[in-house]
Amino acid sequence: LSSGINAEYGQILYKPKECKDVGKHGDVMHVQYLGRFYESRKTFDSSYRRNNVPFYYTLGVGGVIEGYQIGTKEMCINERRRLIVPSKYAYGDRGTANIPGYSTLMFDVHLVQINDSPPDYPVPLELPMEVTAVGERTCETPVEIGDLVEISYIGSLPDGTVYDDGTKNSLKFIVGSGQIMKGIEEGVVGFCLGGKVELEIPPAKAYRDNWEGPVPQWSFVYYNVTITSHMSRDQIEDGGDELACKNVHVPENCATSYKIQLGDYVDLSYQVLDKEKVQLGEGNIRYPVGRKIMVPGWDLAIKGSCAGQEQSCWIPKSLAHKIGTSLFLAFPEKGFYTVLKVNDILLTQNNEDSIDLIGREFESFVKNEIVTKTVIDMIPQHSEL
Repeated sequence: LSSGINAEYGQILYKPKECKDVGKHGDVMHVQYLGRFYESRKTFDSSYRRNNVPFYYTLGVGGVIEGYQIGTKEMCINERRRLIVPSKYAYGDRGTANIPGYSTLMFDVHLVQINDSPPDYPVPLELPMEVTAVGERTCETPVEIGDLVEISYIGSLPDGTVYDDGTKNSLKFIVGSGQIMKGIEEGVVGFCLGGKVELEIPPAKAYRDNWEGPVPQWSFVYYNVTITSHMSRDQIEDGGDELACKNVHVPENCATSYKIQLGDYVDLSYQVLDKEKVQLGEGNIRYPVGRKIMVPGWDLAIKGSCAGQEQSCWIPKSLAHKIGTSLFLAFPEKGFYTVLKVNDILLTQNNEDSIDLIGREFESFVKNEIVTKTVIDMIPQHSEL
Protein backbone atom coordinates (compact mmCIF):
# COMPACT_ATOMS: atom_id res chain seq x y z
CA LEU A 1 0.00 0.00 0.00
CA SER A 2 0.96 3.70 0.09
CA SER A 3 3.96 5.06 1.97
CA GLY A 4 3.52 4.91 5.75
CA ILE A 5 0.85 2.21 5.64
CA ASN A 6 2.78 -0.38 3.64
CA ALA A 7 2.74 -4.18 3.46
CA GLU A 8 3.81 -4.28 7.09
CA TYR A 9 0.74 -2.32 8.17
CA GLY A 10 -2.01 -3.43 5.82
CA GLN A 11 -3.24 -5.58 2.99
CA ILE A 12 -5.61 -5.47 0.02
CA LEU A 13 -8.43 -7.91 0.72
CA TYR A 14 -10.22 -7.51 -2.60
CA LYS A 15 -9.68 -5.41 -5.74
CA PRO A 16 -12.01 -5.40 -8.76
CA LYS A 17 -10.55 -6.51 -12.11
CA GLU A 18 -11.68 -3.23 -13.67
CA CYS A 19 -10.70 -0.14 -11.70
CA LYS A 20 -12.14 2.93 -13.46
CA ASP A 21 -12.62 5.31 -10.53
CA VAL A 22 -9.67 5.74 -8.15
CA GLY A 23 -9.61 7.89 -5.02
CA LYS A 24 -7.23 10.87 -5.29
CA HIS A 25 -6.49 14.09 -3.43
CA GLY A 26 -9.63 16.17 -2.94
CA ASP A 27 -12.10 13.34 -3.66
CA VAL A 28 -14.97 12.68 -1.26
CA MET A 29 -14.60 9.06 -0.16
CA HIS A 30 -17.67 7.14 1.05
CA VAL A 31 -16.65 4.02 2.98
CA GLN A 32 -18.09 1.25 5.10
CA TYR A 33 -15.66 0.30 7.85
CA LEU A 34 -15.08 -1.76 10.95
CA GLY A 35 -12.62 -0.30 13.46
CA ARG A 36 -10.99 -2.61 16.02
CA PHE A 37 -8.06 -2.64 18.43
CA TYR A 38 -5.25 -4.59 16.79
CA GLU A 39 -4.21 -6.52 19.91
CA SER A 40 -7.61 -7.57 21.32
CA ARG A 41 -9.63 -7.44 18.07
CA LYS A 42 -12.42 -5.71 20.03
CA THR A 43 -14.57 -3.33 17.99
CA PHE A 44 -14.53 0.34 19.00
CA ASP A 45 -16.39 1.81 16.00
CA SER A 46 -18.27 0.65 12.90
CA SER A 47 -20.43 2.18 10.18
CA TYR A 48 -22.41 -1.08 10.12
CA ARG A 49 -23.73 -0.28 13.58
CA ARG A 50 -25.24 2.99 12.37
CA ASN A 51 -27.93 1.62 10.07
CA ASN A 52 -25.34 0.62 7.48
CA VAL A 53 -24.80 4.28 6.49
CA PRO A 54 -21.34 4.90 4.96
CA PHE A 55 -18.90 7.37 6.50
CA TYR A 56 -17.42 10.03 4.18
CA TYR A 57 -14.38 12.30 4.24
CA THR A 58 -12.24 14.32 1.80
CA LEU A 59 -9.04 12.53 0.84
CA GLY A 60 -5.90 14.52 1.71
CA VAL A 61 -7.76 17.38 3.42
CA GLY A 62 -8.14 16.08 6.98
CA GLY A 63 -11.17 15.11 9.00
CA VAL A 64 -9.81 11.61 9.70
CA ILE A 65 -6.60 10.20 11.16
CA GLU A 66 -3.47 10.28 9.00
CA GLY A 67 -3.36 6.50 8.72
CA TYR A 68 -6.81 6.51 7.15
CA GLN A 69 -5.75 9.20 4.65
CA ILE A 70 -2.60 7.32 3.66
CA GLY A 71 -4.14 3.88 3.64
CA THR A 72 -7.06 4.71 1.36
CA LYS A 73 -5.15 6.50 -1.39
CA GLU A 74 -5.73 5.15 -4.89
CA MET A 75 -8.54 2.83 -3.79
CA CYS A 76 -11.04 1.64 -6.42
CA ILE A 77 -14.78 1.60 -5.91
CA ASN A 78 -15.70 -1.73 -4.26
CA GLU A 79 -12.08 -2.34 -3.20
CA ARG A 80 -11.56 -3.64 0.34
CA ARG A 81 -8.48 -3.04 2.47
CA ARG A 82 -7.37 -3.95 5.96
CA LEU A 83 -5.30 -1.15 7.51
CA ILE A 84 -3.07 -1.77 10.53
CA VAL A 85 -2.46 1.75 11.85
CA PRO A 86 0.29 2.38 14.44
CA SER A 87 -0.52 4.96 17.10
CA LYS A 88 1.71 7.63 15.48
CA TYR A 89 -0.65 7.58 12.46
CA ALA A 90 -3.76 7.35 14.69
CA TYR A 91 -4.31 9.10 18.04
CA GLY A 92 -0.73 9.05 19.37
CA ASP A 93 -0.16 9.17 23.10
CA ARG A 94 -3.33 11.21 23.71
CA GLY A 95 -5.94 8.69 22.67
CA THR A 96 -9.64 9.54 22.78
CA ALA A 97 -12.54 8.94 25.14
CA ASN A 98 -12.74 5.26 24.10
CA ILE A 99 -9.27 4.68 22.60
CA PRO A 100 -6.28 4.60 24.98
CA GLY A 101 -3.06 6.35 24.00
CA TYR A 102 -0.43 4.41 22.03
CA SER A 103 -3.12 2.08 20.60
CA THR A 104 -2.48 0.32 17.30
CA LEU A 105 -5.74 0.20 15.40
CA MET A 106 -7.09 -2.05 12.65
CA PHE A 107 -9.63 -0.88 10.05
CA ASP A 108 -11.42 -3.06 7.51
CA VAL A 109 -12.43 -0.53 4.85
CA HIS A 110 -14.77 -0.94 1.87
CA LEU A 111 -14.92 1.99 -0.60
CA VAL A 112 -18.47 2.21 -1.92
CA GLN A 113 -18.58 5.63 -3.59
CA ILE A 114 -16.29 8.45 -4.81
CA ASN A 115 -17.79 11.95 -5.04
CA ASP A 116 -21.10 11.58 -6.91
CA SER A 117 -20.38 8.23 -8.56
CA PRO A 118 -23.12 5.59 -8.25
CA PRO A 119 -22.84 4.03 -4.77
CA ASP A 120 -21.90 0.38 -4.56
CA TYR A 121 -23.57 -0.47 -1.26
CA PRO A 122 -24.87 -2.26 0.72
CA VAL A 123 -22.44 -5.06 -0.11
CA PRO A 124 -21.50 -7.84 2.34
CA LEU A 125 -18.10 -7.25 3.87
CA GLU A 126 -16.12 -10.24 2.58
CA LEU A 127 -13.18 -10.60 4.97
CA PRO A 128 -10.90 -13.53 5.80
CA MET A 129 -11.61 -15.65 8.86
CA GLU A 130 -8.89 -16.05 11.47
CA VAL A 131 -8.48 -19.55 12.96
CA THR A 132 -6.17 -20.12 15.94
CA ALA A 133 -5.35 -23.64 17.16
CA VAL A 134 -5.19 -24.12 20.93
CA GLY A 135 -2.91 -27.09 21.64
CA GLU A 136 -2.13 -30.03 19.34
CA ARG A 137 -3.74 -30.04 15.91
CA THR A 138 -2.30 -33.13 14.21
CA CYS A 139 -3.93 -36.59 14.20
CA GLU A 140 -4.54 -39.48 11.81
CA THR A 141 -8.18 -38.60 11.09
CA PRO A 142 -8.82 -34.83 11.23
CA VAL A 143 -12.30 -33.45 10.59
CA GLU A 144 -13.32 -33.25 6.92
CA ILE A 145 -16.38 -32.09 4.99
CA GLY A 146 -19.17 -34.67 5.46
CA ASP A 147 -18.00 -35.84 8.90
CA LEU A 148 -20.30 -35.91 11.92
CA VAL A 149 -18.96 -33.83 14.81
CA GLU A 150 -20.19 -32.63 18.16
CA ILE A 151 -18.87 -29.45 19.74
CA SER A 152 -19.10 -27.45 22.92
CA TYR A 153 -18.58 -23.74 22.43
CA ILE A 154 -18.84 -20.18 23.69
CA GLY A 155 -19.79 -17.37 21.31
CA SER A 156 -19.05 -13.75 22.16
CA LEU A 157 -19.37 -10.27 20.66
CA PRO A 158 -16.43 -7.98 19.83
CA ASP A 159 -16.76 -6.32 23.26
CA GLY A 160 -16.40 -9.71 25.01
CA THR A 161 -20.09 -10.19 25.87
CA VAL A 162 -21.07 -13.88 25.76
CA TYR A 163 -24.27 -14.29 23.75
CA ASP A 164 -24.19 -18.02 22.89
CA ASP A 165 -23.16 -20.55 25.55
CA GLY A 166 -22.96 -24.10 24.24
CA THR A 167 -20.98 -25.58 27.13
CA LYS A 168 -24.08 -27.19 28.66
CA ASN A 169 -25.98 -28.04 25.47
CA SER A 170 -23.47 -29.36 22.94
CA LEU A 171 -24.21 -29.19 19.22
CA LYS A 172 -23.96 -32.11 16.77
CA PHE A 173 -23.88 -31.52 13.00
CA ILE A 174 -22.55 -32.81 9.70
CA VAL A 175 -19.73 -30.55 8.47
CA GLY A 176 -20.67 -28.79 5.24
CA SER A 177 -24.41 -29.44 5.58
CA GLY A 178 -25.32 -25.79 6.12
CA GLN A 179 -26.98 -26.69 9.42
CA ILE A 180 -24.94 -24.21 11.45
CA MET A 181 -22.99 -21.00 10.99
CA LYS A 182 -20.65 -21.18 7.99
CA GLY A 183 -17.69 -19.87 9.98
CA ILE A 184 -17.93 -22.67 12.56
CA GLU A 185 -18.24 -25.33 9.86
CA GLU A 186 -15.12 -24.06 8.09
CA GLY A 187 -13.28 -23.49 11.35
CA VAL A 188 -13.37 -27.09 12.62
CA VAL A 189 -12.08 -28.63 9.36
CA GLY A 190 -8.59 -30.03 9.83
CA PHE A 191 -8.87 -30.30 13.61
CA CYS A 192 -9.09 -33.48 15.70
CA LEU A 193 -11.19 -35.04 18.43
CA GLY A 194 -10.52 -33.05 21.60
CA GLY A 195 -9.11 -30.18 19.59
CA LYS A 196 -9.71 -26.61 20.69
CA VAL A 197 -9.94 -23.74 18.24
CA GLU A 198 -10.49 -20.00 18.52
CA LEU A 199 -12.42 -18.45 15.63
CA GLU A 200 -12.72 -14.82 14.58
CA ILE A 201 -15.68 -15.01 12.19
CA PRO A 202 -16.39 -12.10 9.80
CA PRO A 203 -19.98 -10.95 9.11
CA ALA A 204 -20.36 -12.76 5.78
CA LYS A 205 -19.69 -16.10 7.51
CA ALA A 206 -21.75 -15.29 10.59
CA TYR A 207 -25.11 -13.48 10.70
CA ARG A 208 -24.57 -10.77 8.05
CA ASP A 209 -27.53 -8.39 8.52
CA ASN A 210 -30.30 -10.89 9.34
CA TRP A 211 -29.96 -11.40 13.09
CA GLU A 212 -32.53 -9.90 15.44
CA GLY A 213 -30.85 -10.90 18.70
CA PRO A 214 -27.92 -9.32 20.54
CA VAL A 215 -25.55 -9.41 17.54
CA PRO A 216 -25.37 -6.06 15.67
CA GLN A 217 -25.77 -6.13 11.90
CA TRP A 218 -22.53 -6.91 10.03
CA SER A 219 -20.70 -7.71 13.25
CA PHE A 220 -17.74 -10.01 13.78
CA VAL A 221 -18.35 -12.83 16.28
CA TYR A 222 -15.82 -14.87 18.24
CA TYR A 223 -16.09 -18.57 19.15
CA ASN A 224 -14.04 -20.84 21.39
CA VAL A 225 -14.83 -24.35 20.15
CA THR A 226 -13.94 -27.80 21.52
CA ILE A 227 -14.57 -30.91 19.37
CA THR A 228 -16.11 -33.43 21.78
CA SER A 229 -16.93 -36.23 19.32
CA HIS A 230 -16.00 -37.01 15.73
CA MET A 231 -17.23 -39.65 13.29
CA SER A 232 -15.79 -39.68 9.76
CA ARG A 233 -17.96 -40.10 6.68
CA ASP A 234 -16.82 -43.71 6.36
CA GLN A 235 -17.91 -44.44 9.93
CA ILE A 236 -21.42 -43.01 9.51
CA GLU A 237 -22.98 -46.32 8.61
CA ASP A 238 -26.40 -47.85 9.04
CA GLY A 239 -27.09 -50.77 11.34
CA GLY A 240 -24.29 -50.15 13.86
CA ASP A 241 -24.25 -49.45 17.57
CA GLU A 242 -24.12 -45.68 17.15
CA LEU A 243 -26.77 -43.14 16.20
CA ALA A 244 -26.17 -42.22 12.54
CA CYS A 245 -28.04 -39.43 10.73
CA LYS A 246 -27.75 -37.90 7.28
CA ASN A 247 -29.46 -34.72 6.16
CA VAL A 248 -32.22 -35.08 3.57
CA HIS A 249 -33.03 -31.37 3.49
CA VAL A 250 -31.57 -28.32 5.25
CA PRO A 251 -33.32 -24.93 4.79
CA GLU A 252 -31.15 -22.13 3.40
CA ASN A 253 -31.58 -20.06 6.58
CA CYS A 254 -30.80 -22.96 8.94
CA ALA A 255 -27.34 -21.69 9.84
CA THR A 256 -28.75 -18.50 11.35
CA SER A 257 -32.01 -20.00 12.70
CA TYR A 258 -32.83 -21.15 16.21
CA LYS A 259 -31.65 -24.72 16.99
CA ILE A 260 -33.65 -27.24 19.03
CA GLN A 261 -32.57 -27.71 22.64
CA LEU A 262 -33.74 -30.17 25.27
CA GLY A 263 -37.04 -28.92 26.67
CA ASP A 264 -38.28 -27.31 23.44
CA TYR A 265 -41.74 -28.22 22.17
CA VAL A 266 -41.70 -29.37 18.54
CA ASP A 267 -43.99 -30.49 15.73
CA LEU A 268 -42.44 -33.56 14.09
CA SER A 269 -43.31 -35.75 11.10
CA TYR A 270 -41.85 -39.25 11.11
CA GLN A 271 -41.55 -42.54 9.29
CA VAL A 272 -40.36 -45.74 10.97
CA LEU A 273 -38.79 -48.68 9.10
CA ASP A 274 -37.27 -51.97 10.22
CA LYS A 275 -33.74 -53.15 9.36
CA GLU A 276 -34.94 -54.35 5.97
CA LYS A 277 -36.40 -50.86 5.47
CA VAL A 278 -39.98 -52.09 5.48
CA GLN A 279 -42.20 -49.27 6.72
CA LEU A 280 -43.76 -49.94 10.12
CA GLY A 281 -45.56 -46.65 10.58
CA GLU A 282 -45.66 -42.93 9.93
CA GLY A 283 -47.38 -39.90 11.38
CA ASN A 284 -47.09 -36.50 12.99
CA ILE A 285 -46.61 -35.68 16.65
CA ARG A 286 -46.08 -32.71 18.94
CA TYR A 287 -43.98 -33.30 22.02
CA PRO A 288 -41.35 -31.76 24.36
CA VAL A 289 -37.83 -32.89 23.47
CA GLY A 290 -35.87 -34.70 26.18
CA ARG A 291 -38.84 -35.33 28.49
CA LYS A 292 -38.75 -39.13 28.05
CA ILE A 293 -41.88 -39.05 25.91
CA MET A 294 -40.27 -40.51 22.79
CA VAL A 295 -37.32 -42.82 22.24
CA PRO A 296 -34.01 -41.20 23.24
CA GLY A 297 -32.65 -41.63 19.70
CA TRP A 298 -35.28 -39.26 18.31
CA ASP A 299 -34.43 -36.58 20.85
CA LEU A 300 -30.71 -36.84 20.15
CA ALA A 301 -31.28 -36.85 16.38
CA ILE A 302 -33.28 -33.62 16.27
CA LYS A 303 -31.36 -31.79 18.99
CA GLY A 304 -29.46 -29.01 17.22
CA SER A 305 -31.79 -29.09 14.19
CA CYS A 306 -33.72 -26.12 12.83
CA ALA A 307 -37.35 -25.83 11.73
CA GLY A 308 -37.81 -27.41 8.30
CA GLN A 309 -34.79 -29.70 8.58
CA GLU A 310 -35.28 -33.35 7.54
CA GLN A 311 -32.98 -36.27 8.42
CA SER A 312 -32.70 -39.97 7.70
CA CYS A 313 -31.39 -41.79 10.79
CA TRP A 314 -30.45 -45.20 12.10
CA ILE A 315 -31.56 -45.53 15.75
CA PRO A 316 -29.46 -48.22 17.49
CA LYS A 317 -30.83 -50.64 20.07
CA SER A 318 -29.49 -48.65 23.00
CA LEU A 319 -31.53 -45.60 21.94
CA ALA A 320 -34.49 -47.35 20.31
CA HIS A 321 -36.91 -48.87 22.78
CA LYS A 322 -39.38 -46.89 24.85
CA ILE A 323 -41.34 -48.99 27.33
CA GLY A 324 -44.74 -47.63 28.26
CA THR A 325 -46.20 -46.10 25.11
CA SER A 326 -48.27 -48.20 22.73
CA LEU A 327 -46.97 -46.04 19.88
CA PHE A 328 -43.60 -47.73 20.24
CA LEU A 329 -44.60 -51.29 21.13
CA ALA A 330 -44.32 -52.16 17.43
CA PHE A 331 -40.83 -50.72 17.14
CA PRO A 332 -38.14 -53.42 16.99
CA GLU A 333 -35.90 -53.51 20.04
CA LYS A 334 -32.88 -54.21 17.83
CA GLY A 335 -32.95 -50.75 16.31
CA PHE A 336 -34.78 -49.15 13.41
CA TYR A 337 -34.53 -46.63 10.58
CA THR A 338 -36.46 -43.38 10.76
CA VAL A 339 -37.04 -40.27 8.70
CA LEU A 340 -37.62 -37.19 10.86
CA LYS A 341 -38.78 -33.77 9.71
CA VAL A 342 -39.04 -30.84 12.12
CA ASN A 343 -42.16 -29.04 10.90
CA ASP A 344 -41.97 -26.33 13.53
CA ILE A 345 -40.43 -25.37 16.86
CA LEU A 346 -43.60 -24.35 18.65
CA LEU A 347 -42.15 -23.13 21.93
CA THR A 348 -38.69 -22.99 23.46
CA GLN A 349 -37.80 -24.14 26.95
CA ASN A 350 -37.40 -20.51 28.05
CA ASN A 351 -40.97 -19.59 27.07
CA GLU A 352 -43.25 -19.30 30.11
CA ASP A 353 -46.27 -20.37 28.05
CA SER A 354 -44.69 -23.72 27.13
CA ILE A 355 -45.61 -25.50 30.36
CA ASP A 356 -49.30 -24.66 30.01
CA LEU A 357 -49.47 -25.58 26.32
CA ILE A 358 -47.60 -28.85 26.80
CA GLY A 359 -49.93 -29.75 29.65
CA ARG A 360 -53.05 -29.14 27.53
CA GLU A 361 -51.76 -30.99 24.49
CA PHE A 362 -50.60 -34.00 26.46
CA GLU A 363 -53.78 -34.47 28.43
CA SER A 364 -55.18 -36.17 25.33
CA PHE A 365 -51.87 -37.91 24.59
CA VAL A 366 -51.70 -39.48 28.04
CA LYS A 367 -55.29 -40.77 27.76
CA ASN A 368 -54.51 -42.56 24.50
CA GLU A 369 -50.99 -43.82 25.33
CA ILE A 370 -49.88 -45.92 28.28
CA VAL A 371 -47.50 -43.53 30.01
CA THR A 372 -45.97 -44.56 33.33
CA LYS A 373 -45.43 -40.99 34.58
CA THR A 374 -47.88 -38.13 34.88
CA VAL A 375 -47.52 -35.01 32.76
CA ILE A 376 -46.71 -33.03 35.88
CA ASP A 377 -43.77 -35.35 36.59
CA MET A 378 -42.42 -35.13 33.06
CA ILE A 379 -42.68 -31.42 32.30
CA PRO A 380 -40.19 -29.94 34.79
CA GLN A 381 -37.34 -32.32 33.94
CA HIS A 382 -34.34 -30.63 32.36
CA SER A 383 -31.73 -33.39 32.71
CA GLU A 384 -29.58 -34.48 29.77
CA LEU A 385 -30.40 -37.74 28.06
